[in-house]
Amino acid sequence: MDSSIQAPVLQIRKYDMNDLETVTTLLRSFGYPTTLSVMRDRMQTVENSDAHCTLIAELDEEVVGMIELREVISYCKQKDTVAEITAIIVAEQLRGEGLGRRLITAGEEWARSLGCKQLFLCSGNRVERAPAHAFYRHLGFEQKGYRFSKSLS
Repeated sequence: MDSSIQAPVLQIRKYDMNDLETVTTLLRSFGYPTTLSVMRDRMQTVENSDAHCTLIAELDEEVVGMIELREVISYCKQKDTVAEITAIIVAEQLRGEGLGRRLITAGEEWARSLGCKQLFLCSGNRVERAPAHAFYRHLGFEQKGYRFSKSLS
């Protein structure tokens, strides 16, 4: 009888089109309304862009999280480029296990590889976002300013 215990294997890797269905499911479970065809179009648009990166957290060969980032070149940041986290999601049953931290660390590495000097994200101010805000602060993010939005349709 084998009494050895195998630890789960976590891998952070680049997104590929085989992840389309599970990433779409993750996004939908987090409240982002989307469909497979919409996500396919979006992913094909950024697939070969050096300014965009989608990383997948895979635990024992099952997709359980993702982070999407983009490089931002701004007039107000002088010559420095910055990176924005446009989405970070960890499967609800695995939150608090360190997967989000690992995804953000991988995102930081990607941003540094582009020469980015800062990483930022926007988050809603709803009360249910309080745990996410505490998580971001714990990882060294500082809250600065407000986000304003205007629909153009």
